Amino acid sequence: MSPVSGETDIFVVPDLEAGNMLAKQLQYLVSADAAGIVLGARVPFVLTSRADSPKARLASCAVAVAVAEAKRKGIVKGGAA
Repeated sequence: MSPVSGETDIFVVPDLEAGNMLAKQLQYLVSADAAGIVLGARVPFVLTSRADSPKARLASCAVAVAVAEAKRKGIVKGGAA
């Protein structure tokens, strides 16, 4: 068993389809909440689903604001974090 088993906070996926599959499985199988943003543009943008809960939508906005603020302060450079 991995030393981080059960304690993962962030998942990085190779593309949008993989991310969608992972998020949906976590939401439906273990009632997980998820926040999603897209990086690579001048500003991060929120990626939500029509089925997302208000809590998940707010979490996505919070993550996008945190990344944008980090870019503004120069903590992260360029289009990606």
